[in-house]
Amino acid sequence: MTFFATLFALFIALGANAAELDDRHALDGVKTGKALFDIATGNPKAIVTTLNVMGEAIDGLKHHGVEPIIVVAFRGPAVRFLTSDSNLIPAEHAATAMDLSVHIDQLAARGVRFEACGVTTRMMKIDNATLVKGVQPVANTFNSLIGYQTKGYALIPVF
Repeated sequence: MTFFATLFALFIALGANAAELDDRHALDGVKTGKALFDIATGNPKAIVTTLNVMGEAIDGLKHHGVEPIIVVAFRGPAVRFLTSDSNLIPAEHAATAMDLSVHIDQLAARGVRFEACGVTTRMMKIDNATLVKGVQPVANTFNSLIGYQTKGYALIPVF
């Protein structure tokens, strides 16, 4: 019985600490949160995790009255997982790639813009018409990175 009481108290304490965390200091006076995620990792599970946390960040921004404006630029190895052509996705990553497309669809519905690098699709021989719903091909995401940062977007690299 003592073990369970201690365990219960620990869960309550951890929950209380989590409830106290917020981002007021960073977001005080901020009206618009512009972020540019530069995703170049070849690890699809890391991409899914990033998109999960991105969803939480959007919720947090809105909670503090900040309008989120989010762009995700996929380049390099990350682009491989954005195609609906299953022949181009390694079999061991097929389920994660499907999960990724669901996350992209959900976040796109919340206003997130997703871009795939046209240089990468050309080099990997990925037909831009096969990109999953919600992903827009662009000529070169280096140009996206330059342009959005020049427009004041905070760069969040994911390698």
